[in-house]
Amino acid sequence: MRSTSPAAALVDALGPRHGALRACGLLGAVLIGLASPLALAQADGSVPDADAGAAVDADAGAAPEVIVAPVAHCAEGPQYPDSELSAAVRGSVGLKVTIFDTGAVSAVEVARSLSPAFDQAALESVKPCTFSPATRNGQPVAALIELSVEFVPPIKPWTLDGEVVGELGEALVGATVTFGEQTAATDERGHFSLTFAQPVPGESWVLVAHQGHAEKGFPEVFRAGLTTHAHYVLKKEKVFVTRIEGSRLLPPAPEADHTPQVSRFNITRADIDRTPGAMEDVARVAQQAPGVAADPDLLGTLYVRGGGPDETIFYLDGVPLSNPYHLGGYSSLFNPMMLESAEFYTGAAPGRYEPSLSGALEVHYVTGEATKPRVLADVSMQSAMLRADIPLGVEGLSMVVSARRTYFEAYFAALRALKIVGTSFVAPEITELLARVNFKRGRHQTTLTYLYAADGLDFLIQPGEQLLFNFAGGVKISNQAHIALLQHRIDFAGDSKLTFSAAFTHDANAAAVTSERRFSNAAQRQDVLLRGDGVIAHSEQHNTHFGAQFSHRTLAVDGEVTDTRSVAPWRSDPFIETYAPYLKINPAVTQDLLALYGEHTWRPVQPFTVEGSGRGQLDAHNQHFSGSARLAAAWTLPFATVLKLSGGFAAQPTQVPLLLDKNWGNPNLQAEQAYSAVLGVEQPLPIEALVRLEVWGKWLDKLIVNPDTQAGVLALQARGEPVYQNAGTGFARGADLLFTGRTRHFFYGLSAGLLFSDRTNPLADGIKTYATPWDQRFTLNASLTWSPTPKWVFTGRLNFRTGRPVTPVSGFVATPASQSLNCGTDSTGTPLAGCYVPQFGDANSSRYPGFYEFNVRGEYHFKAGPLEMAVYAEVLNLTYSNNVFAYSYDKGDYASMTPPPQPSAINHLPIRPFLGLRAEY
Repeated sequence: MRSTSPAAALVDALGPRHGALRACGLLGAVLIGLASPLALAQADGSVPDADAGAAVDADAGAAPEVIVAPVAHCAEGPQYPDSELSAAVRGSVGLKVTIFDTGAVSAVEVARSLSPAFDQAALESVKPCTFSPATRNGQPVAALIELSVEFVPPIKPWTLDGEVVGELGEALVGATVTFGEQTAATDERGHFSLTFAQPVPGESWVLVAHQGHAEKGFPEVFRAGLTTHAHYVLKKEKVFVTRIEGSRLLPPAPEADHTPQVSRFNITRADIDRTPGAMEDVARVAQQAPGVAADPDLLGTLYVRGGGPDETIFYLDGVPLSNPYHLGGYSSLFNPMMLESAEFYTGAAPGRYEPSLSGALEVHYVTGEATKPRVLADVSMQSAMLRADIPLGVEGLSMVVSARRTYFEAYFAALRALKIVGTSFVAPEITELLARVNFKRGRHQTTLTYLYAADGLDFLIQPGEQLLFNFAGGVKISNQAHIALLQHRIDFAGDSKLTFSAAFTHDANAAAVTSERRFSNAAQRQDVLLRGDGVIAHSEQHNTHFGAQFSHRTLAVDGEVTDTRSVAPWRSDPFIETYAPYLKINPAVTQDLLALYGEHTWRPVQPFTVEGSGRGQLDAHNQHFSGSARLAAAWTLPFATVLKLSGGFAAQPTQVPLLLDKNWGNPNLQAEQAYSAVLGVEQPLPIEALVRLEVWGKWLDKLIVNPDTQAGVLALQARGEPVYQNAGTGFARGADLLFTGRTRHFFYGLSAGLLFSDRTNPLADGIKTYATPWDQRFTLNASLTWSPTPKWVFTGRLNFRTGRPVTPVSGFVATPASQSLNCGTDSTGTPLAGCYVPQFGDANSSRYPGFYEFNVRGEYHFKAGPLEMAVYAEVLNLTYSNNVFAYSYDKGDYASMTPPPQPSAINHLPIRPFLGLRAEY
């Protein structure tokens, strides 16, 4: 008589459809064996018939056996043991079940144990099950099977608990809160509570509604076993039939920032378009923020809270830029057509940014993800811009290219024809080219970017010609920048993500001046960057940013620079010939920066949030340390008032090659330090407006200083001490006010700043403490935007700033021929033996007149076939104000003092119009 087949052979023969049995937690059944007729007969105590057995043997060779495994029928799954709920263990128990040919269970035993509690629960789960018997060749037979009973911890319920309030913190009674298929109404305290046993399918948005208030959605995430406390704020509803159409060209209504981050401003491309005088530059929009001083007509540089332009750092998609400007500050190299958003910090910046004494501006470019071609073009009287988003035929793969080119040459020619400017003018040339390839598939996104930026200035002025900068001679300036960036981002659940970046930056600058005195120099900087950033969204209460960065930087200058070692630091002088000697320099500075940073946000209770960040940075090549730290908190009061307190520290290493030059500077200079504190309050108003007030202070230490006289320089050198030392201190303080709001057709804004900024140079022989060049005591910006229809938008903007400090000229003294000054040449080219040099009063003890400007802009939107079009016009300095940019002693004879040099004003640009046309396909 043939014996039963082995278990493994039976499983192979039955295949997965018979070898796996799923019913209410019984995950699998494996047929271990079938009993033979002889074994069954012996189990019954009877003797089998021999002939029958022989017949079976004879028939067995004729055809293969057909074996069918038992089938279990279970009404319920296993009960998860109460004693194991807290442990939330997931696993399975293996059971061996012996089944008679009638389907009755004869025995059950544990074959694979999980724990006593789970084993007992598994045995209990089998008792109510019924089985159909196994069959062989259609005949029921006894069998032994193994069942796998899986235990999955039950999903713990999630409770959404909270309150619904109005803009002033008042409880809203009877508000409905809907999430999924559940809805709750708020009580007299505005309180509600919802409990969910299972995750809500679809998008996780809580819909909150109350009569008289605008309905609003809030994102929430199912969190098993937890209670989420929510604080929902609704605004008064204003029913305007054409509200969306009438306001689509206006910014959204301002909202309070409930995070602890202070002094932060978000800038979009639309903000650039709506800012008269921005001249297509994100930096000039940032100049309008409270606490920022600037020379907005001629320069795009930022003077943040009493700090210089080199004390604010710039980023492009996570890449730090050493020289973010064209022509030393005329405009930034950020193409507005590529701008997705920008974050501007005028206070302590998060740890993910390199340390800075004053602030940070990071620009994010669009990735250009496209499923169909898209082309944008903008042609104005000053530049032409083009952007094209191009799908590349592979799912998730696309490309964006952009270009910008100025043609101020033609623009100034038109102004000259209109006699708005004189016969001589300087027309800078600016070019930017960008290509970006983006590939996105699933949770992975890879972006490759190349940016080329160039600018130049080349002109020759004849004696007697009048222009913006009076100058007899030639000036040639050229700059080129190359940036290559490779980024890969991995998105995880929630807002968690990892980003890896590799970048190479090359910046080359050259300048040459040909006049009575000649000099030229060339500077180069290269930066290799490797960076990894991560975000972990632990829960609604906890969020962590972290990262690591390595930068290999080389800085070099070759040529001549003016010797300023005896000029007081931070001194602002008029344009005047001092006949200071030139230094032939050739510094080559190498830095290997290793940095680690971490940021964490914690919300212990709904109205209160605290943030902390720290960054440690080591220049491994020079063994110099720097870094930053920040601690901030925000508390939302019942009346929607947000109180904020922030403290920060930053140690910023110098990036000036001359200061680090081993011959003329001090390679051992340490990072300059700043300690800051900000107390802020934000108050939303029921008229769709917001008021923000910040009172701040900034204490500076280890500032780089040098003597203010040649005698002081010689004294230090005699003692064997370096000329440049970390000995200076400073103190800046002030208050910043921001007020913005909107109605159906208007958006209005006002920003004002009060500033006091002074610094102390202990190495000075003269005055030691004086105002910085960026101490513009009062700044005011007011704007009004009107959109009467969905097609028209008009903006007017008023700028007022008190004058910058300047050092007065008290007179001139003759320099003996024995003193080694290069006094230039006479009309025949013969070197002069002596000359008169200016004598200065106390550093920055005088001021320029205040700056006043009013700009207007109008824009009309329309369609032309498949094109979305807009035509716009701007008039800058509509009042034709003669604002003084600087004083210049450009007239007179420095050699004979006949006549003596006299000051004249170099004014900001006069009234000037701009026209432009923008199209999108």
